[in-house]
Amino acid sequence: MKMGKSLGNTLEPNDLVNKFGTDAVRYFFLREVEFGSDGDYSEERFINIVNAHLANTVGNLLNRTLGLLKKNCQSILVVDSTTAAEGNAFKDNVENLVDKARIHYENLSLSSACEAVLEIGNVGNSYMDQRAPWSLFKQGDTAAEAAAKDLVIILETVRIIAVALFPVTPSLSWRIYAQLGYSRDQFDAATWRDTKWGGLKGGQVMAQPQPVFARIENQTEVEDKGKGVAVGKTVKSKGKLKQAQEVAGA
Repeated sequence: MKMGKSLGNTLEPNDLVNKFGTDAVRYFFLREVEFGSDGDYSEERFINIVNAHLANTVGNLLNRTLGLLKKNCQSILVVDSTTAAEGNAFKDNVENLVDKARIHYENLSLSSACEAVLEIGNVGNSYMDQRAPWSLFKQGDTAAEAAAKDLVIILETVRIIAVALFPVTPSLSWRIYAQLGYSRDQFDAATWRDTKWGGLKGGQVMAQPQPVFARIENQTEVEDKGKGVAVGKTVKSKGKLKQAQEVAGA
């Protein structure tokens, strides 16, 4: 159904921002509605896309990588990102996607630009899963050294995402940069040139891992969780802890 004042189904931008935040609103409409074209909006679709792209693809990649770095390298980068990626085709893949995003931005094809940047996040997650640095660290020696380099490569990828997404999600981009150990002045001085591979340096100290984009919960999820807790408490009060856990998990 089309939106119209007479139908009473229009959206108030300020209400959306107050409810979901500026980054979420900016990202959804720039990603999902190309200039000159119609767009499809529903709150459920809004929440699903924002959660999948910003919280899961980008935010979770950063958070789990920083967690591994803290556990195995005391949150310190072991080498420069340039050194870590020597001879690695993954770096070329990221650079090609960044260049594609740049061209889309220049043509004001903002939806396509967002799509190209998101693809960087997708290849970063795929690289993490394929390399499985958590397993390499357990092997020690050469394997652990390779795992430490992999973490630098992934963090450099997320840094590039932060710069490339800045026109769309400036607040999120700053939170990513802060997690990577940069100051506000360093972030403010960043330009598109900083999408070039090689920003992270050996010895750079990362911040403590914290989610940079909280998942948005829709009302149905909140109600379901509330029911699960209530049922769990009822069963637990009867001394059936195992059953309570099963019910709450369901």
